[in-house]
Amino acid sequence: MLVHVHPDQSPTAVLREPSPALGKRLTDWLMRFLAEEKPGWLRFALAAAAFFGVAAFVLGAGNRLTRGPWFLYPPGVSLVPPIGSDAWKQAFVLHQQSPVYALCGGYDVGGMESIVIFRFLYWWEWSRIASIVLLAISLFVAVNLYLRGAVKYARRFDLLPWIGLVAAILAYFVLGYFADHAGQFATINLGQHRHALDITFASVGLGMLIAVAMAPARPQAGSSIPRIAWGSVIALNIAFGALIEALDAGPLWTSFPGYTDSLLPTADRLFALHPVWRNFTENGYLIQACHRILSIGLWAAALLGVATAMLKRLPWTRALVLFGLLTLDGALGIATLRTGQPVIVSILHQVCAIAVLAAALVAQSQGGADRRLRVYKLTA
Repeated sequence: MLVHVHPDQSPTAVLREPSPALGKRLTDWLMRFLAEEKPGWLRFALAAAAFFGVAAFVLGAGNRLTRGPWFLYPPGVSLVPPIGSDAWKQAFVLHQQSPVYALCGGYDVGGMESIVIFRFLYWWEWSRIASIVLLAISLFVAVNLYLRGAVKYARRFDLLPWIGLVAAILAYFVLGYFADHAGQFATINLGQHRHALDITFASVGLGMLIAVAMAPARPQAGSSIPRIAWGSVIALNIAFGALIEALDAGPLWTSFPGYTDSLLPTADRLFALHPVWRNFTENGYLIQACHRILSIGLWAAALLGVATAMLKRLPWTRALVLFGLLTLDGALGIATLRTGQPVIVSILHQVCAIAVLAAALVAQSQGGADRRLRVYKLTA
């Protein structure tokens, strides 16, 4: 029996015109995207990088902030997660045979089934890896768009951000080497200080990325020294907060604003270690005191900035946003101490600190200065 086959349906026709692979199609689309002129896409790419960066920060922070070993030994994940209950059961059976399952001691919390916890950890780890990959892609697209625009329009490169980036990278590796090899640091738990270093630089990097994504198209002319000063103090405060979490120093001092019946702990607690500089990196009492003093000082300075801007009829929106974020961040910090450092509140406290840094680094829009000039002309 003969079956009539159309020429387009023959195997040879299929072989003559193979469909491109998925990876090649994605690469071609990306190249076409980068080759076209799309105003505003650079800001969109930066905003996407900031979003995925914050997601990676939150999902990665869970590995550091939980008391149990689950997040330290997450299950292995694949590109395509299991689909259907049978696939999840098979994946869980395979996971039970791995050494990772023995390291975490099994999954048993509050009577929940082990497979429920396994699925939660699987999706957490899968989302963490996906957010890192999407962050890298967004940064790659943003850098290409920036360089292409700079070359096409013969823009002069502003070397200051690049110098700051290189300096930050060098500082990270120098401090990391110091934390791992220098003197007294080599005799204590290196993971604690490495954690504080990672959290600090990740927070500063995300804050700068958000500030760049939110930068106004027409920034107001003026010195950048105040914003750099604000950013430096906030970054230092973030570092002290990361040390509190890394050293588990929160339970040492849970009252606010003072310490039991005095404003600060006694000097023998604040400076118990020798040499004195060790207290700034290892003494939970002094680290928490520095974090509280800096937080209260920043809040008071922001309040003064709002009052000054209103009295002098200057643009006060940015100052009010910064004051509001500092107030929220302080409330979250107090809640973290008073409630025993729950994971969710602690992560929100860290994310809010990143928002505070970004708000301090964003330049004032020129539109605010133009409106102030118009009001002055009308009232003159």
